[in-house]
Amino acid sequence: MTAVRDRHAVRTAARDRHTWLPPRPAWAAAVAAAVPVTTAAAWLQYLSDGAAGPLAAWPPDRLSGRTGPQTQLLEAGYALGAVFVGAVCWLASRGELHVVRLRTAGAATGMAFVLLFTNTQWLHSYNGPDVSAPWGLTIGAPTAALLVGAVAWAAFGRGQRRIPLRGRLALTSGAVASLLLILVIYAQDRAMYIPALQDLNWFWIMATNGVPTIGLLTGALTQIAAGRALRPVEAIRRRLEEITASSLDQRVPAPDADQDDEIARLARTTNATLDRLEQSSALQRQFVADTAHELRSPLAGLRAQLESASRRPQGVDWPSVVEDATPDVIRLQALAEDLLLLARLDATDANAVGGAAVPAADAPAVDLAALAEDLVREYRHLPSADGLELTLRRDAGTGAPAVVPGDALQLERLLRNLLDNACRHAAVAVMLRLTTDDATDRVVIDISDDGPGIPPAERDRVFERFIRLDDARARATGGTGLGLPIAREIALRHGGILTITDRTPGATLRTQLPRARAPRAGGQGSAP
Repeated sequence: MTAVRDRHAVRTAARDRHTWLPPRPAWAAAVAAAVPVTTAAAWLQYLSDGAAGPLAAWPPDRLSGRTGPQTQLLEAGYALGAVFVGAVCWLASRGELHVVRLRTAGAATGMAFVLLFTNTQWLHSYNGPDVSAPWGLTIGAPTAALLVGAVAWAAFGRGQRRIPLRGRLALTSGAVASLLLILVIYAQDRAMYIPALQDLNWFWIMATNGVPTIGLLTGALTQIAAGRALRPVEAIRRRLEEITASSLDQRVPAPDADQDDEIARLARTTNATLDRLEQSSALQRQFVADTAHELRSPLAGLRAQLESASRRPQGVDWPSVVEDATPDVIRLQALAEDLLLLARLDATDANAVGGAAVPAADAPAVDLAALAEDLVREYRHLPSADGLELTLRRDAGTGAPAVVPGDALQLERLLRNLLDNACRHAAVAVMLRLTTDDATDRVVIDISDDGPGIPPAERDRVFERFIRLDDARARATGGTGLGLPIAREIALRHGGILTITDRTPGATLRTQLPRARAPRAGGQGSAP
């Protein structure tokens, strides 16, 4: 059963890409419907040409004295032809849902029965030399094929358990118009036998009264059917009208899981969009709250220092006040820069690099080996790395260059954030290892420290914004809590990933970026 559902899902996805093509049961039923009409026309034409003489005229009681295959054909041929059409449609829809096969085969059989009955009776009643075969081949067979195929297509309904909206409207309007036309023809036929009505011009009566009546009734009944079919759309509209920014947890009415027509897909897409909006709104509220919390401490410290100094300005050591306030100002500046960068990254399309809508493969090439060498040389002289041993290891591999497509400034920021994190937690050593992986065609950057490490349970949390582990929670040494989230966002924007691997002691942050195929001249190098 699972395999059948999987195959059905694959076929449904393929039909979604080619919705304008008729499904296999539709054209198979159409071809099958043309066969009985063609066969009957050819057989009657053969009889009319002298093999058995022309058939007797309608009504059937005149056939009471005739025997032979022609009589059997006309008495049971349309029923056998309809069964043949249903069998072909059933076989052509194998692999689909059972209810879909029954519905499609039943609709094709019913339509074929009506059309084959009328065609064979017309051929029987008005058969004559050079009439049956031309009429059957040029009018009867194509008409039967077109109508049976269209009904099977509408009943198939993209292979779903429930017929889609367009199919239901097509079947409803077609059935209503056909029934009304049959009633009009029957009324006209009966009126022809009433002497008082025989002199009337029935053409103009039908043109002035019958056609408008048929159109009006068809439109009214189709409107009723459309209204019933569109009730779920109106329910979705009313629910969306009720949803506000404070009630994003509400969802529109969803259909059954096995329903997959246009309205069902609209409801599911709407609910999926509401899920994303609710998640985005929750993240935004959390981000604003975290930002306010992070800004409160340095601002409160600055205010306390300035207010204390302003109360007794004569005895204040202003150079000492400035020196004490500088760390808070630096922290505020770093936090503002990180928030600005995060906002830019969030506003940048995931397929764009450096804020430009350019595929990563066409972006300027950046030599990560040269960039890493410059940064390690710089960090050896920074106060944050004082007392630490910084080493750069370049694994040659096959000798392929460590060049990636992307934005040099963002890639430099990625490496800086990872080096800052490693220097902040290292005991005595930090190592940056650069490798080219030919199997995955990626450049791998491992930045390792020998600090306390990151517990496995916390490895996902450290990439959340404003998250600090317990050992690094002090704001004086713990950073802004945005360094690793920014680094991961930059890696994702460049088609890469940033993960944490096992290392004892310490931790290793591994960045994998797609390697440039052919670096352009003048496009590589480190950022200034």
